[in-house]
Amino acid sequence: MIFKNLNICNPEKFLQNKSITIADGIFSKISEGQEGISLAGYTAYPGLINAHDHLLGTYLPKVGNGPYLNWRPWDDDLKASKIYEERGKITPEEIYRLADYRQILSGVTTVSDHIPHVVNEKHIPNSYIHVLDNYSLSHEFSSYDLNWGESNEIEIKKAKENKGIFFLTHIEEGFDKEALHGIDILKEQGGLFEKTVLVHCISCSEQDIINIRKAEASMVWSPCSNIFMFDKTANVKSFLDHGVNVCLGTDSPMSGGENLLQEIKFAQDLFYKLYKEKIDEKDLFRMVTSNPAKAFLQQKIASVEENQQADLLILKNSKENPYQRIISAEMEDIEILIKKGKILYCKQKYKDLIKDNLKEYQLVNLKEKYPYYLIGKPLDLFASIREKVGFQKEFS
Repeated sequence: MIFKNLNICNPEKFLQNKSITIADGIFSKISEGQEGISLAGYTAYPGLINAHDHLLGTYLPKVGNGPYLNWRPWDDDLKASKIYEERGKITPEEIYRLADYRQILSGVTTVSDHIPHVVNEKHIPNSYIHVLDNYSLSHEFSSYDLNWGESNEIEIKKAKENKGIFFLTHIEEGFDKEALHGIDILKEQGGLFEKTVLVHCISCSEQDIINIRKAEASMVWSPCSNIFMFDKTANVKSFLDHGVNVCLGTDSPMSGGENLLQEIKFAQDLFYKLYKEKIDEKDLFRMVTSNPAKAFLQQKIASVEENQQADLLILKNSKENPYQRIISAEMEDIEILIKKGKILYCKQKYKDLIKDNLKEYQLVNLKEKYPYYLIGKPLDLFASIREKVGFQKEFS
């Protein structure tokens, strides 16, 4: 597969009028060549990385009556809701497939699914996208956490002793006494180190942020979920100013952003609202590309370069600079999405790209006016969900 006359937008560099050759799941050549399918007027981006989600929570609408003191009363409200009961009528296999489509339609090719391995390990091999599996985890460092995985000591040890494993946990997701001391508790248990990925960090103090930076740990910002549940979010400007590796994730759509494209826009708007200055577009782009790739020890994704994994998102150019373009993009702006050389999504006009494997796709209308081919059987999935819940359930 060869595309020509494309611009390329990487986290650190913007290239114009290039040809991209994809073979055996990698970008085998980036050149000035004139062979291939012309995509003049379009820009290629690396497939996006959603740095925090709970895929089994893929359902709408949101549930909650915040602001809450910590995450636990929200979880109680969720599990007592009719929406949770409704979601329970659908099989985990169907929810994970629905999660695939939620990611794909927002340009995501890699996602961090924060859940015990015993829950997602049977679904990951069947996913159309890259669901990370190289993690050890805790739910949170508090007396009321959900006790995911083995003991904190064992889970931390796994990451410290295995080169390719990172340690993942929520931290300081709330304002009670334990939440406020989350980083201290984490440090005491040996859990703050260079392969630690900390989600939320809402109540982190300036000293907490300094300690996170000293440890060279990473942080995941989920502003939609934070504002919905707590009416407050992490001091992300301080994290950036201190040089912490900051990533962006949606959290579950039952509390967070409907998809990563929405999350990116929300993050940009909220940053300006909080700090009265504009976040650097490149910083925001790095939060969904190179920063999570670093945090998750994924050296072969997050850039369109030779010998990197062929995860590719293609958008039509606009008058905006290419970094702002990805921030302002809507679902219908995506032309083609490719994961490891395989087309997951393309507009109907690119039918010839999938003509040899057309049976693997279904033609779907996005927002009732944008026909596109989507891998798998999304229409069958939606029909099955509607039958099980007993009404014409709609998904944005």
